[in-house]
This record gives sequence, structure tokens and C-alpha cells, in this order.
Amino acid sequence: MATGEMASGEGPPALTERVRELAALWRAVTSRPLHPVGCTCMGHFLIPALNARDMEADILDYMRGRYAAEGLSAIVGLLDAREAEREATDIPAEPFRAWLQRLPKSGLEAAAIGRFCDDLLTTLRSLDQNNRDAGGSGLVCT
Repeated sequence: MATGEMASGEGPPALTERVRELAALWRAVTSRPLHPVGCTCMGHFLIPALNARDMEADILDYMRGRYAAEGLSAIVGLLDAREAEREATDIPAEPFRAWLQRLPKSGLEAAAIGRFCDDLLTTLRSLDQNNRDAGGSGLVCT
């Protein structure tokens, strides 16, 4: 067992805690409206909140492109597997929060998972209206 790993095989405690924070932050970000009532940024429709599934796909697609450009094939593979899982028509993909919580057990090296977690935390904190220290606006308009 590697130094810092928990006996249960969950991975380093710090990484497990970051993944838990990610899952909680995902719930916070997707549980409240990201658009004010009447926002017309989405084709002039009244859309008080974004679809969490679409939001996940957009964020992971952007991150995948960044990692591919940097040559981080392990993280690209992880995101490709999640996309394939989401696009499978015969079985529904597990919720994003559950997938996040499985990351420490994914077999990917801790440094790669840590990089992904750090990047995703930065993104989600920027969307969280309660996280003013990270510049969170709580408003996502294009």
C-alpha cells in the first residue's frame, strides 16, 4: 500500500476529501438557479436553471480538450470513459456526484486525479454564488 493510502483502498485521504468537496460543490452549484428569472441568454427562453447533465458535459468536454492539448492522456482517458458511459443508450450513467466519489478508486494515479480535482474545484467554485472568495458569481450567462 502506498504511503498515505487508506486501508479501504479509497486513495490518499487528502484526495478523498477533495472528491467529497467536489461532490458537495456540484450539488450546491446545480441546486440553485444559475440564471435570473427572465434571463434571455439561452435563445430568449425563460430558463431559470441549467440542466445538470448538459452542464457536466460542457465542463468535461472543455477540460478534455485542455488535457489533450497538454498531453495528459490518463485524464483524457478518464473523461472519454465518462462520456462513453453517459452516451450509452442501454443503461443510464450513474449521477455525476457518484462518479466523482468513485475517482479515488479508479486506478488512475493520484497526481492525475488531483490535477483533475483541482481544475474542477476551480471551475465549480467560480459558479458557486456562496463562494465569494473565489470570485463566485452564481450567474452563468454567455
